[in-house]
Amino acid sequence: MNTWGVRLSPFARNTVLLCSLLVIASGIAWMVLGWQVDEQDYTDPLHTLRHRMLVLHGITAYALLWMAGRLSNLHQQGNWRAHRNRKNGLMLTMVLALLAISGLGIYYPPHEDWHETISQLHQGLGIALALLLPLHLLAASASRRIRTRPDNAR
Repeated sequence: MNTWGVRLSPFARNTVLLCSLLVIASGIAWMVLGWQVDEQDYTDPLHTLRHRMLVLHGITAYALLWMAGRLSNLHQQGNWRAHRNRKNGLMLTMVLALLAISGLGIYYPPHEDWHETISQLHQGLGIALALLLPLHLLAASASRRIRTRPDNAR
């Protein structure tokens, strides 16, 4: 790694994007299924499917957190020093951190009455992640195009 950050390899980039898409899609599927399933009817096949979406969400979220930690060292620090995509990268990092904290708060709420509030917060942050990730990718692409234009050669 140089001091100006590392552009992700296609494999690393695709792995992060696939994991992000799985986390987002499974979270959205869990929410949508929740609108259609009777929480008390355990014989409903949608109840089983919703639980499987939650398990997939948890597994892929764990993998995404591991990748985010890896990206911190390989990708974020150098690009921060180079003043690249700072605002969007910072927002994306904060949303991921808040998602991790609120995800733990759903399973281990400080008080049982807080469970629903934390769950709603987590869902809202998940929607924010779904919006911020494409913005981050677009901003990085635009920044790269500007840096690599022939008239910007030093």
